[in-house]
Amino acid sequence: MGIQRVSSKWAKTAVLQRSRSVNEYIPVTRKYSRQTLERMTELFESNYIKPDRGTYGNGVMRVKTTRLYQPVFYSEDSMADTEVSEETNDRNLPGETEATSVTSRATHLTTTYQLQYGTEEKSFHSLDDLERALNDRIQKRDYIIQQGIPLMKHKDLPFDLRVLTQKNLQHNWETTGILGRVAAPGKIITNIHGGGRLATFEELVLPHLHHDRFKKLRNELYRLGIHTAVQLQTSFPRLKEIGIDIALDEEGRPWILEVNTLPGIYAFGLLPDKEAYRKIKRYAIAYGRLPSKKGKTSRPSPKAQASSAKKRVRR
Repeated sequence: MGIQRVSSKWAKTAVLQRSRSVNEYIPVTRKYSRQTLERMTELFESNYIKPDRGTYGNGVMRVKTTRLYQPVFYSEDSMADTEVSEETNDRNLPGETEATSVTSRATHLTTTYQLQYGTEEKSFHSLDDLERALNDRIQKRDYIIQQGIPLMKHKDLPFDLRVLTQKNLQHNWETTGILGRVAAPGKIITNIHGGGRLATFEELVLPHLHHDRFKKLRNELYRLGIHTAVQLQTSFPRLKEIGIDIALDEEGRPWILEVNTLPGIYAFGLLPDKEAYRKIKRYAIAYGRLPSKKGKTSRPSPKAQASSAKKRVRR
């Protein structure tokens, strides 16, 4: 039986939401519709709209909602539409005016939706206009909408983490690595294919957290990788590996953005910890993701084939 892959983000999210220990790490996520767009933009300042099936961050859009209450001033003549007799005017006390100017204050709500796709940004002043712009890109494909998490930053650029969890040689789940990805300037995604760059977990997180808090977070992520894999396996029993995209908010709290069941592993080979990478490859060979070195059969070169043929002829 082959390794199971699950492409639908919503299918994986729905399974994870059934686990109390994992669900607390998942931002509010819904299937995309006009109704959920309206509700999510009311609830959250930032929302991400993603294809239900897709890789490398392709098709991901962000909507930022800004609401401003602007004061509105207006004045009216208190004598307007009122008949005032000469007798009444004659009774005004010294210092009184015949008409009093009244100034009233009210507020007017202005809502702006800023849509970003790649590095392109557009602003809209109504939900209808925003929806039309989104539908131009969505067409009739399935999308999800997810609460935006304000990412922790490295040198003013947002970053996230990839947690790799694999079946080990004892067929148990084990978290084998964590790496960081820093977004390219102006981009809303951190994927390497989208211009992001690799970094170590330590490089990105240690400047923000004390050493003890850093160690606690690392242990939390290692456990979270295992809990996530175990929960997914209840519905997808042939899983052997997962890559979890983790956002750290500005307080250092981890959030699961999505889970990939065909995670890239070669990026871990670019990090300084080569021993960890050797373990990752060893596990991947054991469960069939990578070919076994012993099982490799190299095709002989044309020169070797010719030499072998000559020997057979001589015999």
